[in-house]
Amino acid sequence: MTRNITHQQRIAKDLNTAVGCGYQEALRRVRQAAAAGRLPTPLDAQGRAAAVDLLTHEATTAGAVRTTPATSPPPTTQPPVPPRCVWPWGADAAALASLAPGTVTALVSLPTAGRSTLALNVALHNAQQRIGALFTSGEITSKALAQKVIAARYGFDVRSQVPPGGWETFKATAVPELDATPLLRHGAQVGTSARDSLRAGLLAAARRGFTLRLWAVDSLWHFSDFTDEGRDTAATMAELRSLAREYNLAVLVTSQVVTEDPDDPDDLVTAAHLPAGMADYSDRVLVLDRPGTQGSWDTTTYPSTAILRRVAGPGPAIELELEPEHCRFVSP
Repeated sequence: MTRNITHQQRIAKDLNTAVGCGYQEALRRVRQAAAAGRLPTPLDAQGRAAAVDLLTHEATTAGAVRTTPATSPPPTTQPPVPPRCVWPWGADAAALASLAPGTVTALVSLPTAGRSTLALNVALHNAQQRIGALFTSGEITSKALAQKVIAARYGFDVRSQVPPGGWETFKATAVPELDATPLLRHGAQVGTSARDSLRAGLLAAARRGFTLRLWAVDSLWHFSDFTDEGRDTAATMAELRSLAREYNLAVLVTSQVVTEDPDDPDDLVTAAHLPAGMADYSDRVLVLDRPGTQGSWDTTTYPSTAILRRVAGPGPAIELELEPEHCRFVSP
C-alpha cells in the first residue's frame, strides 16, 4: 500500500508539471483514477508515464484545468455549448463554411496568393473575440508569426517601422493586450506530427486558462510523410478530421495547389487540383483566387484583389483586398 501511495505521489508531481493544476489537485485526480481502476498496472516507470499521459489527455480535452475541491457538489446545469468560430468578413464569409466545432475546412490557393496570411487573420480575429485559437505553421517561424500578428493587429511592420507613440508606449500597451489574447503560435519543426503540434497547443492553452476552439494548420504538406508516391496528404487529412472530432475543434487547414498554367488567370483552381484526401476529409474546401500573383514579380503593381469562394457547388464568393504591409485581408 505504501508503495502504491508513493507511485501516486510521483504521478501527481509529474501531472502538475504537465498541466500546472497544482500538486493537491493533481493528487486528487490521481487518487480518483486509482479508485476507479483506471491507472495502468504495474506502476513501474513505464506505467507511471502512461498514467501521466492519460490524465494529461483528460485535462486538455476538458479545456481549462479544474480546481474545484473534491468536496464541492457536482454542477447541476449543463455545460455551455462551445462557441462557433467566426470569419472576419461578415455574413457572406460565414456562409462559405461554418467553422463549427468538430469540422474541417480546407483553404487552398496558387503559390503566393496569401492563404497563410488569410488563415492567420482568421485565427487572430477569433482570438480577439475571446475564442481560443492556435496557429501552427511548418512554413513560418514563431518569430515571423509574432511579427505578422503585430502587423495585422496594429497596422505597422515591426521589422522596419516605429509604432505610433514610440516603442516604450507600444510595449506598455500592446504587450499586455497580446499576452491576454487567447492566440497561440507554434512554428512546427521538421518531423513534428499534427497530433504532437495540437497536443503542445492544448497544454499551453490549459496553462493559460483557456480552451482551444480553432486550430489553423499551415500547411497540409508539412505534416504529411513521404511515401514512394509522394507526400501522404490523405493520411494527414484523415488525422486532422479525427482530431477535430476528438477535441471538438474547428480545423482550418491550408494547402498550395498548382494548375496547368498558374500564370493564366482563366485557369481556375478546381476539385481536380486538390491534394489527395482533401475533398474526402473536409467539410468544405475554399479557394483563394488572386489572379496574376505568379506572374507579378517583374511588375510594379502587386495584385491585391482576391476572391474567396468554394471549390465546387453553389455558394457566395466574397471579394477581399490584401494589404501586404499589414499582413491582412480586408473587405474592400
